[in-house]
Order: sequence, then C-alpha cells, then structure tokens
Amino acid sequence: MGTSGAYSGSGGKDGKTVRDAVRKYLDGLSGPDGPRKNGDRPPLDPASLQRIVNLIRPRGASGGGGDGPGGGGSGGSGGPQRTTAASARTAGRAAAAAYAYSTGDAATLQRLGLDYEELRSLGDDVEVLRRIVNMACSTPDSSIEDHEQRYVAADVAEWVMEQERGGYRPTPDEVVRQTIAVIIAEALLVETGNLVNGHESADVAEQDIRDAAEFIAVQADLSVNGVTEDEISRAVEDGIERLRGIVRGGS
Repeated sequence: MGTSGAYSGSGGKDGKTVRDAVRKYLDGLSGPDGPRKNGDRPPLDPASLQRIVNLIRPRGASGGGGDGPGGGGSGGSGGPQRTTAASARTAGRAAAAAYAYSTGDAATLQRLGLDYEELRSLGDDVEVLRRIVNMACSTPDSSIEDHEQRYVAADVAEWVMEQERGGYRPTPDEVVRQTIAVIIAEALLVETGNLVNGHESADVAEQDIRDAAEFIAVQADLSVNGVTEDEISRAVEDGIERLRGIVRGGS
C-alpha cells in the first residue's frame, strides 16, 4: 500500500529516522545477482521504526506531523495531519461494526447506522466491508490521512471477519492490538512509500514492515473492556499514547 504520488514523507527528525532505517534495509534486500533469498535477507529491526508513533499526533496537538516541516507532497507543509483520535475513532467504528456483524449483534449495528438483515441479505462480504468502511469514515477528500483511515478501517474490519469465518472469535485485546498494528503499518508505508513502492522486492518489504508494526504494537500495555465503538477507540488511542511514552523514554 502507501502512497503513489509525489509525497516523500513528513519532515523532521522522526520522519528522517524512519526513512533512513527503511532505506538501509532496502539496500540490503538487493544483492549483486538480484533480490536476496529469504535466508540472506537482512532483518528489519522494529526498534528502528518506533519513532513513526511520533508522526501520529496526540489529542489536542497542533501543527503538522512529526517534529519539523514536511517533505513535500499533499497534506500541507507538515505532511498528513494524522492524529491518534481520528485514527482510533474510524478504526474503532469499523472494528465494532465488523465484530457486531460477525456475531449477529443487530442492536450494535443499528446504533452504527447499519442494518444486520440487510447486510446478511447481500451475500457478499466485499460489499459488507465497503458499507462498513463508508459508515466508519467521513466523506472521501483525497487527502493522505483520509487514505490511511480508509485503509485501516477496511483492513481491521476484514481481519475481524476473517477470524470469525475461520471459527475463531478474537478477544477485545486482540482486536485493539491488531488495530494499533494496522494504524502503525499504514503510517509507515505512507511515509516510506516513495522508497518501497518502486523497489524490486516491494512485496517482501511491505510484509516485513507490517510484521515490524505488529511487533511494535505488542509493546502497548492495553486495558480493553469490550468491543463497542467507544471502548475500542478509547483503548486504541490509549495504547498508541503508551507506545509514544515508550519511544520517548528510549530516545
């Protein structure tokens, strides 16, 4: 995923640190005879990417993303105006709706503006997913942060539905941790898209970045009370803020 236009990442120390880590990793993916095989590939250290959390602004923060002026592209001089509150809110709505649909909770779906029987009658999980994302997100505005929020909402909702189809009902903790991982992964892929997208091993790099995001998310100390929209959103936002504290403590 990530962006495909002229956007080259948020400015400042945090954005530069993340891009430098990915650039170094990508350099190691290619050998003299082409892409390296799995056993010869360099690892992508999740610790080198943790400062991506600083590019997701806390509630009430002002200004652009990160700690300096942006690197160009859309989203203003500070890059995408992503915040923990906005990311958590849209992802929380999508996760709650997907969980309610998968468990037959018509009342929760109704509170979210969706009709359970209507969704069931569609017989098409792709269309169900589309309606959940449209409910969870605001009107599309073609901004980078809108792209991120829609992708995160779709990815999280699809993950919840896939778990249920496979016969497993994820716990609230698992839903929240997966949501945090997807938010971090998409921010990473957007901020490094100009480096990753054109690389000969782009698919490998994207998966390694997603794996690194999951590792980062595991570090969050979570307190999750349920799977309603508000409970998930609050836990996601709190989890990202706890990760921010970890990053600041280690910098």
